[in-house]
Amino acid sequence: METSSLRHTQTRDQVLVAYAADQIARTSLSTDDFAQALSRALHDRCPTKAAEKGVPDFESDLLCANPSEFLKAGGRWLKRVQRLLDDQEIPAWVEEAWVEALEPEWRERCINELASRYGLIGARSEGVNGCPVSAFGQLVAGLGEAVERCSAVLADGKIDEQDVPELPAAIDRLRLVESKSFEMRRRMENELAIHVGGRPFRVVG
Repeated sequence: METSSLRHTQTRDQVLVAYAADQIARTSLSTDDFAQALSRALHDRCPTKAAEKGVPDFESDLLCANPSEFLKAGGRWLKRVQRLLDDQEIPAWVEEAWVEALEPEWRERCINELASRYGLIGARSEGVNGCPVSAFGQLVAGLGEAVERCSAVLADGKIDEQDVPELPAAIDRLRLVESKSFEMRRRMENELAIHVGGRPFRVVG
């Protein structure tokens, strides 16, 4: 995926759309699946606003009890989401739910991409339930993929315009490693602060 190579030349909307489109292209999940996930996320995060804007709640008793209306609402909502995926501007109130509607891998990459615009490291996905072993496993896997991607870039011993096709994937993997490394370091520093001398946790570069 090439969102990383375009960074600030892309708008936030374009970044959000790029990750959703990439997920749809690379998984068995369809645009309709993403639309359903987006509806759930909107009603979870901002139910009043979602209702005001006519976002269908596919888990509501009203729609679940009426298959015909369920299908009609689904068709109308799919068209609205498809327009957002095409070229219509994504409203600010939809952005967080849009990210939440992505699958974990795409969600984390999207968060990291957006965070990098402000010089930040993306937050850990909550789906891991704070398990340090899981985070470490993802770090190890990410390191292996980062080594593979970076090896392709550095095969001739330099980074130049010839490497442009390989750079987006390498950058994505390096960002994942940064995120997981930061998470592990933060956990260790917090434990050290609690149990050794009371040193307060602080984020260092």
